[in-house]
Amino acid sequence: MIIGSLLLRRHYNYALGQRLDWLNTTRCQVDRCSLISCPIGEISSRPDYYFQQSALKQTKELFPDYKEIYSEVQQINLQRLDKAWKSWLIPNKTGKRSGRPRFKKSGKLRSLCFSRVNHPLISNKI
Repeated sequence: MIIGSLLLRRHYNYALGQRLDWLNTTRCQVDRCSLISCPIGEISSRPDYYFQQSALKQTKELFPDYKEIYSEVQQINLQRLDKAWKSWLIPNKTGKRSGRPRFKKSGKLRSLCFSRVNHPLISNKI
């Protein structure tokens, strides 16, 4: 369980880093850049929830430790990040926004969410 939370924290931080890198590469400061032409480089696809969810299979191939974690748990972890990301970018009904999502330090991402509790594989692990 401890290894799973460590891997989920690492995955959360990597996915957040992808989003922040995309945001930094697609933005250009107005006071430092010409309004006519601004070389921002090649714009990659936007790393939203669906983009990062589709990369889970490749993550499990590159890092075999992630095969021990159910894909649903990893998807819920990405949904948690997506909710924090959207609450930062999109204001709520009162016009307030939450702060920028932060990287999780060790011991800060302690909870795991299982969508199917009655699944036979989960009962064997617990």
